[in-house]
Amino acid sequence: MTQVVALWGVESKAGWHAILLAEDEFLIRLILAEVLADSGHEVVEAGTADEAAVLANAGELFDLLLTDIHMPGELDGLALARLLRSLQPEIPVIYVTGRPEALRKVGNLGPRDVFVRKPYSAREVIAVVEKLLTDA
Repeated sequence: MTQVVALWGVESKAGWHAILLAEDEFLIRLILAEVLADSGHEVVEAGTADEAAVLANAGELFDLLLTDIHMPGELDGLALARLLRSLQPEIPVIYVTGRPEALRKVGNLGPRDVFVRKPYSAREVIAVVEKLLTDA
């Protein structure tokens, strides 16, 4: 399936997938959710890792987690990724942050993990999403 998104200039070939987007910055979450949805994906948004954990613990299944690392609440994006991996061991994870020191907290990335530094472009995120979902 190829869908061209004229508004963002982004083309997705990965097909339809369910993506859990955990991002506390509203405008970033809004734009990113729109770009991903316009690329043909179902996007479930959460403003905190705690909100995303509720969805995961309720039995919702996702094809990919895209999470900010630093968020308010009890859980951060790293803890959310660990939780999702305990429920869905093969789920790919995209970690995003504007704080370079966060990479040390992430540690060694696995083959299904990608780190994207803020600020990022819509094209960059879609390219990473496509790579992770087509390599699945």
